[in-house]
Amino acid sequence: MTKAERLERDIRKLAEMKAHEDELRSQGHRYIAGIDEVGRGPLAGPVYAACVVLPDDWDIPGVNDSKKLSAKKREELSEIIKKKAVAYGIGIADNTEIDDINILEATKNAMKRAIESCNGRLREHAGPDAGIDMLLIDAVRLDTGIQMESIIKGDEKSLSIAAASIVAKVARDNYMTEMDEVYPGYDFAGNKGYGTAKHYDGLRSLGYTPIHRRSFLKKFEEEKESGRAAWGGAGKDDKGTGSMAKKKVYAVKKGRTPGIYMTWDDCKAQVDGFPGAEYKSFADPGDAAAYLGIAGGASAEERFPEGVRAYVDGSFDAASDRFSCGVVMVRTDADGNVKTRELNQAFDDAEMAKQRNIAGEIMGAKMAVDFCMRQGIPEVEIYHDYEGVGKWADGLWKANNPMTQAYARFIEKARTGMKITFVKVAAHAGNKYNERADKLAKEALGI
Repeated sequence: MTKAERLERDIRKLAEMKAHEDELRSQGHRYIAGIDEVGRGPLAGPVYAACVVLPDDWDIPGVNDSKKLSAKKREELSEIIKKKAVAYGIGIADNTEIDDINILEATKNAMKRAIESCNGRLREHAGPDAGIDMLLIDAVRLDTGIQMESIIKGDEKSLSIAAASIVAKVARDNYMTEMDEVYPGYDFAGNKGYGTAKHYDGLRSLGYTPIHRRSFLKKFEEEKESGRAAWGGAGKDDKGTGSMAKKKVYAVKKGRTPGIYMTWDDCKAQVDGFPGAEYKSFADPGDAAAYLGIAGGASAEERFPEGVRAYVDGSFDAASDRFSCGVVMVRTDADGNVKTRELNQAFDDAEMAKQRNIAGEIMGAKMAVDFCMRQGIPEVEIYHDYEGVGKWADGLWKANNPMTQAYARFIEKARTGMKITFVKVAAHAGNKYNERADKLAKEALGI
């Protein structure tokens, strides 16, 4: 096929893929968004979703199902789509969330985040009252309050869905290529987390990384010849945080909170979705400090920018049916000096105890906020390892019982007088403040 013939083919395809959306516009729909996801099947990494609103006069051919395009063509089109779209958004659900709630529900969450992000950009572009009024989606059903139409094989039939598939695919592929440098030996750059022979070879010889989906690897673990028994590495109970997970530190030069982080999960929380984020991994904490222009003073783990952080955790004692919280408040002054304050408490509330250590972590977040309000601290970052602590507070998960509803109301009221940011971190990943919060919670229960 000649170049002219390919162009003619792409122009015909563009007209076919625009036809239905043009019809929807003729019916009065103004902001039609396509949404798609990528990464539901891999053994490692997040699932990504993208939501895209294209202009009515889109005339650039070549947009198609991302799987039918070369990597180079996807990269080119992704940049064009993000530049020329009326609005777009990207949503992510990481491997921890996938393991916690299953891949389908995590995918829905990623899609909802992409929609929220796209709507935010749309309002910046078109005014505060603008919003997506028709959502085109391939198979998955979402509860968003937006009129929705499901199109089977939508990434082949709908221009907006195809555009979203390209943006999501490029974003996730770029992430997994970065992870190949962070966790060499699995060929993440080549397989993007899917279960190729090289990936399984890496699992056998190196064990899990913190970005592996443990729920996807249960069958692999059970295989005597190829599974856990052959690795001698990360076992079922060590949460994938063996020596490999501790080889690097991560320096965030530009992100939500610049500083040095001891795990990739902590770093990712600071840079994901942050425009123009700058970060880098180092084997030597001293090199990370030099990258940030930090010299002397506290240990690498304590070299945080000025501000107050709270590390919270919860525990539960089945014997007494009591739960508890542990909190480490960390204050860093302008000169990099660090002071800490430790708090813990046990609770006898039988109804809340049904939520086990989750109740404790929620109480830890409340205790940290209470402490800040009493001390007149205007801003705090709360580091937690259970996803819901941040999601319920930020209204991203529905609070469906009295405990979570009361917690959401408490945070909402507290935010009228202070800024509260939630940061999800990996449990038992080696951060000394997280580990201390866990021990404080256990000490409160006498265990």
